[in-house]
Amino acid sequence: MSDPDPADRGDGADSADANPGDESLETTVQEVSARMDALSKQVSGLREELHDEREQRAELEDELEARDERVEELEAEVARLDARTDILEVVENADKMSGKQRAVTLVQHLHRAAKARERRDEPSAATVDRDEAEEALHFPDIDRTTIYRDMERAARLIDGKALQYRNGELRLDLDAGTLPRKYTADEEGENL
Repeated sequence: MSDPDPADRGDGADSADANPGDESLETTVQEVSARMDALSKQVSGLREELHDEREQRAELEDELEARDERVEELEAEVARLDARTDILEVVENADKMSGKQRAVTLVQHLHRAAKARERRDEPSAATVDRDEAEEALHFPDIDRTTIYRDMERAARLIDGKALQYRNGELRLDLDAGTLPRKYTADEEGENL
């Protein structure tokens, strides 16, 4: 038998040297694969967290919307109770009221109605005719003509375009002007 060809030895040596490289390449591929698996699990975990966070956000938005609706309901109830309190005071004093007090009461009634419309994003205006004015004054024992005079007096109390009396109607338009503070329902007790 003859000695192996030195070229054969070189090939064997080269393949022995290539094996460690192959092993390190295989190790690198395995590490990358393991790392990709780990990253894939992290991405899945983050997707689940994102989904959970979105659900929680939706629940919080629903809760906030429900609270906003409840606040609106409570504000409406407070306004109704305020108006009722004012009405009770007027009813107690309706027969004793002077013409100016009745006129101011009509202005206050219109102001509350206009503000209520404004809160509903409607034009901030309100109108009363003689029957509505009599109802706002809680049917005091006075003539119809007295109510008309009270409506005229109310319009004279307010300088400007905000409050006008025409054709048997008293109309308040807060977009056309403002009321003096002393004639609004904001200041309790002073106006009547």
